[in-house]
Amino acid sequence: MESNEPKPKKSKPKVEHPQDKQHPKTTQIQFRVSAKDKQLLEAKAKATGKKKLSVYLLELGLNASEEVVEKVVEKKVEDSELVITLRGLRQSLIHAGNNLNQLTKKVNSTNFLIHSEQRQLVQLIQQIESMCVEIKTKL
Repeated sequence: MESNEPKPKKSKPKVEHPQDKQHPKTTQIQFRVSAKDKQLLEAKAKATGKKKLSVYLLELGLNASEEVVEKVVEKKVEDSELVITLRGLRQSLIHAGNNLNQLTKKVNSTNFLIHSEQRQLVQLIQQIESMCVEIKTKL
């Protein structure tokens, strides 16, 4: 006898590792990488004997040494300090630039600067030059 009912598909039994029972994986993490980076990561995973890229990345992240983690944290602190310093320099540069523009506007309209304005102009130019040097050293 032939029946028209579809045959149930045979599925592989899911193998649960003891670790999965203690720490079930219920959360998914997604991130984007370039195709080249993905190929490189897959090659590294394969070279270490990992069948899945996710297993390789999980073990890599969870087993990162404290030294590596400390370096990453230190870099973030340095970067945030640099950003704060550069923001302060940017504000100072904007302020000096505004003053320079005012003096330039006066010179262009009157063809004349009094002695104190001439000194102020020289000081502004020196300030701007020193800020540019400081910015270059920070970067």
